[in-house]
Amino acid sequence: MIVPRRLRAVWARPLLVLAVFLSLALPAEAHKLKVFAAVEGRSVHGYAFFIGGGRPEGSAWVAKDAAGAEIASGTTDAEGRLAFDLPATSSSDVTVTVDTHEAHIASATLAARTIGAADAGEAPTPARPAPAAPRMTEDARLAALVAAAVERGTEPLQERIELMDSRLRFADILSGVFLIIGLAGIGLWARGRRR
Repeated sequence: MIVPRRLRAVWARPLLVLAVFLSLALPAEAHKLKVFAAVEGRSVHGYAFFIGGGRPEGSAWVAKDAAGAEIASGTTDAEGRLAFDLPATSSSDVTVTVDTHEAHIASATLAARTIGAADAGEAPTPARPAPAAPRMTEDARLAALVAAAVERGTEPLQERIELMDSRLRFADILSGVFLIIGLAGIGLWARGRRR
């Protein structure tokens, strides 16, 4: 079948515009899911949130240790929050994963040192300290208390950094696209000047 030249020109422009828009399409970062979790004593609390705003309600979450064994599971509440207690024997990294079952899955990993610092901060003092090294255990306990306090104090900062990091990635992608468009414009202008 032979298509007349005029008909080809009518379809060529919309197809070219569509091709340009599809090539500039960015990943859907505005609706990306993130998880924030923190250790407080022997319990973990946190929440899931979407970068563009909002929190997933009733989404399934699971917490696993470094070996992949399930520690706890449940669903997020109306504000996307989750909470669970750590087992007494837990001393490895813990990964909390939230799945909305709508192609949004995100995880947060709590380092073993964070869990260990929280444990040491709550450990009871022995009734009779060992006579050989009472100063060392006192120093270790103080260091653990300081580490736990610093961890609690930096939680809000870690949360804000996570939010800002996602926004910076989107801004970087957008800046790169406009840089390419600008360079293409300069190239076309220079080509037109040569003629």
